Amino acid sequence: MTALTAETYPLMPLRDIVLFPSMVAPLVVGRKKSIAALKAAIADRSPVFLVTQKDARVDDPDHRHLYTLGTLASVMQLLRLPDGTIKALVEGKCRALVVGGFEGGETEDAFYSVRLVEAPDADVDRADVAAYVRELAKTFEQFAVSNKKLPREVLKSITSLEDPTRMVDLMASHIPLPTKEKQKMQEFVSLPQRIAKVLEILYREMELAEMERDIHARVKKQMGSTQRNYYLAEKMRAIQEEMGQGEGGDDLGELQ
Repeated sequence: MTALTAETYPLMPLRDIVLFPSMVAPLVVGRKKSIAALKAAIADRSPVFLVTQKDARVDDPDHRHLYTLGTLASVMQLLRLPDGTIKALVEGKCRALVVGGFEGGETEDAFYSVRLVEAPDADVDRADVAAYVRELAKTFEQFAVSNKKLPREVLKSITSLEDPTRMVDLMASHIPLPTKEKQKMQEFVSLPQRIAKVLEILYREMELAEMERDIHARVKKQMGSTQRNYYLAEKMRAIQEEMGQGEGGDDLGELQ
């Protein structure tokens, strides 16, 4: 791992989101410590360290409530909203690991500063993972087509990437997963491990989607059958009433 250039970096906790390297995300920020961290990053032209909370319900997290591996990100834009919150546009740059610091944070609007080291991908021969990358691109395209939530141009921009590290990180950011599972994926510094994990999740999600489609088709068919039976029963009852064989009985019945 390589030491980063600055001594310390401002830290901003994230609730229910994991920011991967290469990922661009809008964040609505309301906590004073977080706003102060973003403003400091802008003022110093420094990246900000974005790290996910272990429990999103904690309002004022310290080192005990945060994961140690997060993403160093550049702050692309800050916009103050009418309600006093800030909308920030950030772009993940690299994985980073906390190795010390947690200085500051004594008051409500004082952010934490941390010392970091970069957590780069473990060395791997790209030729060794080429086949996995092709399978990953094909499978992600199948997932996106069946999921129907990813715009076609976004899909194409991801699957056409030549850098497998960027490709797998961006794919991971678009898969709907619980935060804890995304954090586990974030912590894989081995590219083959991350590819294998993303493939495993894609296979699982597509299988679940297929099961949901089958269930939906069966329920729809059953509803159609029930509606047809109800329609036929109502039609028969109307015919019987028309012929005098409804609830009031018919003439023959009355004579008997």
